[in-house]
Amino acid sequence: MAFRKHVVDGVKDACSHVEEYYKDIRAFYEVVDIRFRLEEYGIQLQSIGHNQLFSNASGYKLVDDSPYPFYLWLPSWIGRFYIDPRFLRPGISIDDCSSADVPHIAFIWTWLGMNDAYVANAAGPECWFGVAEPKAESPRESVWTMADMIWKHFRVETTSNGESDGWLTGELHKNRIGCSISGRWFLRRLPLSDLSSFYQIEKLVIRPLGQKMCQLTEGIKTQEQSMEEFGRFILSK
Repeated sequence: MAFRKHVVDGVKDACSHVEEYYKDIRAFYEVVDIRFRLEEYGIQLQSIGHNQLFSNASGYKLVDDSPYPFYLWLPSWIGRFYIDPRFLRPGISIDDCSSADVPHIAFIWTWLGMNDAYVANAAGPECWFGVAEPKAESPRESVWTMADMIWKHFRVETTSNGESDGWLTGELHKNRIGCSISGRWFLRRLPLSDLSSFYQIEKLVIRPLGQKMCQLTEGIKTQEQSMEEFGRFILSK
């Protein structure tokens, strides 16, 4: 196949725009990491994967072995996962901590808004963020493995079951192609164009996600306290 002239003629300008887009993506995640180190909304969050971002691009290969049914040399999805570091056990790295210790995993993903096999095209690039409450088959499953399964097997259009308090809600499902977790999730979607200032990032992403994680974590603590009180009540009889 010969190079298409209209494509070649537009490559320089197109690549320039794409390069600037990915610069903004990188800066966005750097800002989020810094803000989540503070407990401004009742909780501190630490990123999974250290300096690595999750991506749906598998690199430059002549024949693509990606599970996605199209050429994908530039990532259309980039993501980051976060947990509450208070659940970490001494001497255990964040990626190696077990599913038994981590009840919730927060996430923030950016999407080009087009050409996904499982999501209808959007009007433009989007930011997806939310919280997953995964249940692993093995309590020793690492938090990184769970995040990787969520990243690869999250299906908003087929597992959503409604909306609650401004959050889309849905379920995680086990399957035979690599996902061994179940559970539930909470999600918000908004155009990346809405995040054109630090104020908007703080107001529209960092604050609601921090508050949601805090709410869910406090809910678990309340349940544990209720169980302890019930146990003491039974023992007193």
